[in-house]
Amino acid sequence: MGAGGLVVEVWKEWGIQILVVLSFVLQLVLLVFAGVRRRKSSAALMILLWLAYLMADNVAVYALGHISLDNRPHEDGLVAFWAPFFLLHLGGQDTITAYSLEDNQLWRRHLLTLLVQASGTGYALYRYIPGTPTLVAATVLIFVVGFLKYGERVWALERANIETLDPLHHVLQGTDARLYSRGVSVDAEEELLLDAHYMFGFCKSAFLNIDQGSRFRNANFAVGSLMRSRLFNRGMYMYDLVEAELSIMYDLLYTKAPVIHTWQGCSVRAVAPVATVAAFFLFHLDVKASYGRVDVAITYLLLVGAVALEITSVLRALGSTWTCAYLDSWEFDETNVVIMRLRRLVNAGSKRRRWLHSVGQHNVLDYCCRDPTELRGRVMEAVRLGGWWKKLHFSRTIPISDEFKELVIVHIAQKMRFSERWDLMEARGSSVLADAGMMEDVGWSVGGRDFAECIFFWHIASDIYLRCHNHNRKEHTREDHELAEAIKVLSNYMGFLLLVRPGLLPGGVRRNFLSDSSAVFEKMWRFTKRVWTKDEVFLDLNLTTEEFCRLMLKKHGDGHDKGDTAAPRTPLSGVRLASKLLRNEWKLPNMLQVIFGVWMEFLCYAAHHSTEISHCRQLGSGGDFLTVTRLLLDHYRLFNTIEGLD
Repeated sequence: MGAGGLVVEVWKEWGIQILVVLSFVLQLVLLVFAGVRRRKSSAALMILLWLAYLMADNVAVYALGHISLDNRPHEDGLVAFWAPFFLLHLGGQDTITAYSLEDNQLWRRHLLTLLVQASGTGYALYRYIPGTPTLVAATVLIFVVGFLKYGERVWALERANIETLDPLHHVLQGTDARLYSRGVSVDAEEELLLDAHYMFGFCKSAFLNIDQGSRFRNANFAVGSLMRSRLFNRGMYMYDLVEAELSIMYDLLYTKAPVIHTWQGCSVRAVAPVATVAAFFLFHLDVKASYGRVDVAITYLLLVGAVALEITSVLRALGSTWTCAYLDSWEFDETNVVIMRLRRLVNAGSKRRRWLHSVGQHNVLDYCCRDPTELRGRVMEAVRLGGWWKKLHFSRTIPISDEFKELVIVHIAQKMRFSERWDLMEARGSSVLADAGMMEDVGWSVGGRDFAECIFFWHIASDIYLRCHNHNRKEHTREDHELAEAIKVLSNYMGFLLLVRPGLLPGGVRRNFLSDSSAVFEKMWRFTKRVWTKDEVFLDLNLTTEEFCRLMLKKHGDGHDKGDTAAPRTPLSGVRLASKLLRNEWKLPNMLQVIFGVWMEFLCYAAHHSTEISHCRQLGSGGDFLTVTRLLLDHYRLFNTIEGLD
């Protein structure tokens, strides 16, 4: 017998057993690894989770169909008893209902699947279940639990559908005094999470295209007590608050959280553990010698696993921040304090819910100045995967430092609070250039063109400026070095959005825009590296990127662009812009402040004008700094309005 025939024979003999164990293992994988999506995680873990999510449903559906149509279950005894476990597995884990935002829109398909699979399971049990009353009772219990759990998943998908999401549903009513305001000792992390839950209605409405007046009126209830918090300030507290709110938004869109904490969800969590424990003991009483040892072991694995998963579900629900927030609104302080102490013991504070401590980076000039003879790159180009390779290999992420966060927060707070002439979310660089008296000379770089072009011009100009301007001179302060580093991070981050996440930018990015634009610098790099010898032979020079930038400035940045200052469109316009910034004909005391201000206005414009759907979709892949910026802008405007400053 060949290898193929052996596989066929093994599958005929053990196929159902393999499927049922695989289905259970996939549920464990989903339970353990679902949380990696809250944070920037490795590609390998994300692929593992994606495969487990897709396979879990397909394996369960296939196995149920196989059992329903097979003629062997009545001979194998326990195989028919496994059918309702597949229905239970289709219910999934509380920590993941949807992998992508589009999965929520398929809730009707899941509802149809629930009805079909429940009917198939009922048919299989009608045909094949043994007549032992205890086993029949255990089967019915697992079937009921499986139906309830899968129905709960369908409901969670329907509730999380962005098209029908209710912006006001989560607004907590009751007392306007938080737990910590009633004299109860609460640590800073738990206090922050309570504040985030009370502000979540405002956060959610930011992604649902609700008019500003309605959003602000509905947020008044939470804002008053929030501003009396001992943590409240317009600095890092605001940033941490936004992160916590986005974590709750993730719960709403991608987990069962919005239905777990309803009376229906609480009822399921009260019934499911009791029913699975009862099924375990009923089966234990029914075990016979006629059952195969392997089948009995698999059945015990399924039952023990079901009990463990249901108990885990109950404990997660009881110890979640959602429960703490509802208990706080009902003023059940003593119970809440107990839960918070238990959360502290298992280190379940707000830090575990936050993910956004890194930003993507892509530098166009570093990519253009790469070694064109590098083998992997040439292979990828040959197999037409050059674009994918460029995204993977020449993009990276870096941690967000506290200094960078503070610079961003201070700039937003000052502009939102004191700027009367310009709207930070609409200026797109014009405000900073106008205040510096630069609009007449370089206004073409921020207006009258696609936003992607503006980003590209300033990305090239900022990179050349930072590489060619001497920031190590004694007159430069620590603040100057921090500004230079922040400019580099913001510039490379916007370059990363152009290349890797163009859907987050308002208006998107023209197909191959970055590739076409960077091709100019690639050709220049290859030409500049080569010189003719006396023997008319090409020699490659070992140029650094900085030396290449200086050569570009010398050749293309001499200012002879009078004819296209109104609307220069070539990639070399970024070089000319850099030349102007370096010459500083406006005699500005600190050009770094101007460049940083332009990038901040680019960032705020992109955050405010990008689509709500793109932000929600990105939450399922670890979130993005642009989304945090969007909510920061909304929160500052809200608090300024409440204080009568806007």
